[in-house]
Amino acid sequence: MSKIWMMRIKKQRWLVALSALLLLASCSQKRTDGNSNIGRDKIYKGVLNVDVDPGLEHVMKLQQEVFGYQHDSVVLNIQYKNESEMIADFRSGKATMLVMARAFDSSEVQSMKEKDTIYLREIKVASDAVALIGNKQFNDSDLDMEKLKQYFDPNNTSPNTPQMVFDDQRSSVVKFMLNKLGYKGKVSAHVYALKSAEEVIDYVKKSNNSIGFIPFNFLSNLQNEDVKRIYDSVKVISLRTIYRDGSVIRVSANQSDIATGDYPLARNIYTETRFSYEDNLEWLFTNFLFRERGARIFMKDGLMPAHIPALDVDVNTDGLKAVN
Repeated sequence: MSKIWMMRIKKQRWLVALSALLLLASCSQKRTDGNSNIGRDKIYKGVLNVDVDPGLEHVMKLQQEVFGYQHDSVVLNIQYKNESEMIADFRSGKATMLVMARAFDSSEVQSMKEKDTIYLREIKVASDAVALIGNKQFNDSDLDMEKLKQYFDPNNTSPNTPQMVFDDQRSSVVKFMLNKLGYKGKVSAHVYALKSAEEVIDYVKKSNNSIGFIPFNFLSNLQNEDVKRIYDSVKVISLRTIYRDGSVIRVSANQSDIATGDYPLARNIYTETRFSYEDNLEWLFTNFLFRERGARIFMKDGLMPAHIPALDVDVNTDGLKAVN
């Protein structure tokens, strides 16, 4: 028998052996607990407690609705809390999954390992941004990141400095902006915090010299009637920035500038769960947010999903004639 035939026979035997091993492995993974039968035929059941950044409430309500329709045997319990409350719930086990507008930093990751024996699984699912809003008469022609930094400077006493208004002193928007501008302690006396994004919107539309900082998700869905009313009463402030070719351009919080990376106040949305090899409810919801169903909801709501879903286009070919 030739060497070639011998090699083919050995390869076929190897493939048969590999198939048998894979079959045995898949059978051995079946379990008898509440989250059993790992695989495509698995029936997911139980309660999933998730804490979510309040700035993502609009899009996450849409995600919850569609997820609940698809997995009606899973009770998805979502609470909207500030960062400190979210992290406390996660460490105590009150919430087994977080949806945050930032990643955990290295010190937080290390602290969870050492104090709580928690090893994190962090997945980016979409991109959001901090939107700047102002009165319709607000002049943003020369506003850029450097000028914003000057406005936040604790030594800034200029009476012409705009009032800078945030949705909540404990919100992720405050932390994001301070980190972005390089401030960790005291800031300008012109910086204020109210109690909600709605209060910020109401404040800036009545003031000719104020800048509101709110999650872009409050403005992202241009088809929403409430969002349309917001755009009727305030303007989204733009920033001057340097484009890749060296030219000066203006950018703002919108899906296009976030997608291209040109808007400097874009931020990522992450799911945080305990690392596990189990096919559990946390992994089910993370996959839903990351994959096509969740990605389409993020995109439709004006945000940028981490995974861009494929677009199906129907092309009518009736009546076409060949061209010679």
